[in-house]
Amino acid sequence: MKHWTSLALTSLAFAAVVLAVPPHRQAQAQQSQPAAPPYLPQAKFCANGTGGLCSIVPAYIGPDQGLAQTQGYNGLYGQPPQNEKEDVQSPFDNMSWQMFVALNWVASGVKDPAAQGLTQPGRRVWQTYPTVSSLFGNAPVVAGCPQALALPIFHIGSNGKGQPMPNNEEYLQAATNKPLIDINGNWTLFERRVNDIEAQYLRAPGGQKSQTLTTRAGQLEFIKNNPGGAAFTSSATVPDGANGSIEIKASWRILDPSKDDPSKFFTQNILLAVSGDLVRDGRPFCRSERVGLVGMHILQRNPLDKTNPALRPQWIWATFEHVDNAPLANAPCNVADGCGTDKATNWINQPSCGPASPAPGAHFSFFNPTTSGLGTNISPQSPGGTKTAFPWNPRKPYAQGSTTSATAQPQAVRCWRIYPTTEVLNAQWRMALGSLKSVFQNYMLVGTQWGGNVEPPTPPNPVPSNAVPGMLSNMTLETYIQNYLSNGAAGPGSCVSCHNFATLVDGKTSANFSFLPGIVEPASLRAKIRTAP
Repeated sequence: MKHWTSLALTSLAFAAVVLAVPPHRQAQAQQSQPAAPPYLPQAKFCANGTGGLCSIVPAYIGPDQGLAQTQGYNGLYGQPPQNEKEDVQSPFDNMSWQMFVALNWVASGVKDPAAQGLTQPGRRVWQTYPTVSSLFGNAPVVAGCPQALALPIFHIGSNGKGQPMPNNEEYLQAATNKPLIDINGNWTLFERRVNDIEAQYLRAPGGQKSQTLTTRAGQLEFIKNNPGGAAFTSSATVPDGANGSIEIKASWRILDPSKDDPSKFFTQNILLAVSGDLVRDGRPFCRSERVGLVGMHILQRNPLDKTNPALRPQWIWATFEHVDNAPLANAPCNVADGCGTDKATNWINQPSCGPASPAPGAHFSFFNPTTSGLGTNISPQSPGGTKTAFPWNPRKPYAQGSTTSATAQPQAVRCWRIYPTTEVLNAQWRMALGSLKSVFQNYMLVGTQWGGNVEPPTPPNPVPSNAVPGMLSNMTLETYIQNYLSNGAAGPGSCVSCHNFATLVDGKTSANFSFLPGIVEPASLRAKIRTAP
């Protein structure tokens, strides 16, 4: 594990040094630097193979020699790759970064060069995609907002009886049924969108409107005719081909200009509309707020590809976070060997992963270094006495008094170390974005997960072998289940493992790894969640 860690740090430092030096001075600079690690992956900035950042949303990974193996592939267990042939993960990570960059291109300038497309204000490409409420309808109760300003509305809707509904934007994590409170005492907000390709399939799979997956009746009709379950549109098998179905889940936090630096975040101004039965005083409200992006899941449906038999058609899952969300735990786990052999730091199926000791002066969105003795990844507990488990305060901070005092600060930490080759690519991509002075330089890829035909390691590893990497969580979206396996009390902390449970309304027919069809029965959708302790 020490070698795994040191290689990650050495690779990251070396990549940053080399990229920061002009080409004509690199040879001279390298003479004074430590010897390079045996292998450094290279960023592929555009899906069409050109050298620069581009607005093409990739459909598929680039060439990946290791995926041709039909036996013997062991995922990311053991030591990092020593050469490109062994490096199965970097083509996926490059695809993830290509998606993140292209989707965050300004929507009005997709033909503009990167220097404009990634720096100009305005809606990004993904923000033009349909919201889930445009497909499944609003929650039964939403607060009205007089549109004096042409701002997007974040509706926190309900059933009218104090139960938040998932039809619109949310303040409960879909994976845990719990909220995440930032250091200013406000709830984190979540929104979901799908591209037009997925929206078309949801509305009329196979062109059959009577079998729409956006209503309960339509799903029952679909099940009669498609007993094998849903099959979302898959992408082409070349990077610059046709996209497949894409789902996006974004996390936002409310910014306080007196405490936060908005220039470090991609921001937007919204109208925050909260149903009255979710508010402590019973009155709905609609407020203008500035929010900053802190997390993003990007999912794209991949095809069955005979040239890559080790890759299953189980979507490609990319997850990004703001670099200042939370610190890394002092004793983190990693996908190569789990949490090691020390029982004191074996965090598998545990809610926390121990303390963190960030550098002096560090400022995080979900961790307060001055109160580091409270514990970490503290799951909020309802104070009771209200019909809503986590009621909104009528004014900021919106989470004030809405949990027990002992759970009012989550002290979120990252429990899993980012894979070494992913760290190297992060440095390269962030440097490219930094050269444009783009705000997206402040985001990082936590990891890319994909369904793989993986042989379990010897000796056994607690990390699941049904996906690569076996564990992957976004700290803003799955705060309290990062360490849980399928046999744990909550979770699991893996995209593929979690979404594998997604079904249509009969509870049996596969929904092809998407929980969105479950919105037609929002109460039962919530009931299926194994809530974090």
